[in-house]
Amino acid sequence: MVRSWAAVLSVVVPLSLSGLANAGSISNNSFQSPALNGPLAVNIYKPDGNAPQGGWPVLYLLHGHDGNENSWRDLGDIQATLDRLIENKTIRPLVVVMPGVTNSWYVDSGAVGGPGDYEMALTRDLRHQIENSLPVRKDREGRSIAGLSMGGFGALHLAYSHKDLYGAVASLSGAIWQNVPSSDLDKSPAELKLIEDSAFFHKVDRSTITSGVVLPSTGDHFSGAFGTPFDARLFNEKNIFTLVSQSIAEDEVLPATFITCGDDDSFFLWRGAVALHETLQAGGRPSELRITDGDHVWSLWKTSIVPALQFIDAQWDKTEEIAKD
Repeated sequence: MVRSWAAVLSVVVPLSLSGLANAGSISNNSFQSPALNGPLAVNIYKPDGNAPQGGWPVLYLLHGHDGNENSWRDLGDIQATLDRLIENKTIRPLVVVMPGVTNSWYVDSGAVGGPGDYEMALTRDLRHQIENSLPVRKDREGRSIAGLSMGGFGALHLAYSHKDLYGAVASLSGAIWQNVPSSDLDKSPAELKLIEDSAFFHKVDRSTITSGVVLPSTGDHFSGAFGTPFDARLFNEKNIFTLVSQSIAEDEVLPATFITCGDDDSFFLWRGAVALHETLQAGGRPSELRITDGDHVWSLWKTSIVPALQFIDAQWDKTEEIAKD
């Protein structure tokens, strides 16, 4: 049985007590999402003390593939990190919302038989629940989104699809791939898999090697989010690079973007990180890139979340605009 949002919001589970004088708390919650026609589980970090006038800023923090709402709490030790940074005044107090979305890739996929309409569940249902139940800011610059791996893709997709909602976005080892070229749109997932790595490096001659397209990995990890079998056209439609290109063509403002990835990432995701940064920079859009030492592991994300939080904190003071629902 799913308890009402109001009933569970006050249930606080003390975790990872840091011993700091002003330690925050994490509550485990669940509520009924109309977009999903079912429950959505979410953990919420709430800082100690009273909210400032206008409310706390809020960060939506997304998990990776095979993760859930507990990932950042249990594996990322996020409470201790937030408590420490707030106590040291490295960042200001904020609410952090950590939803569990299965392997949905943070897109709406109900129409193609995928995991469900999680994009609408997060950008509409969850956002309204948070803003109606907690003293948080409701303006674009008081709301940010970040995530790791699949959640890095999700954070970028949601931020660029809903530019009026988020002032900043951070991707940690994000699953970032360029669009499938038009010449390859009708290839099967198996055929795309064969050219995935060979397409990145091209040997022009004995002394010339050039980089190519960063193609998406087409394994079963997409869980039907982009159709079954994988539909390259649908992927391109929802992909980050399409959204960036459209925004640049229409001269629209994009959220300030922070991208970080390990140089030893076992999925070679630094390729997409560099490609996205280059695209944003070429389009005159704000972007920060950090390639650090590390693999696709929690020991890296527990560290790289710190500069991401500092980057996000720097955006809270921008001009406020209330999103029109």
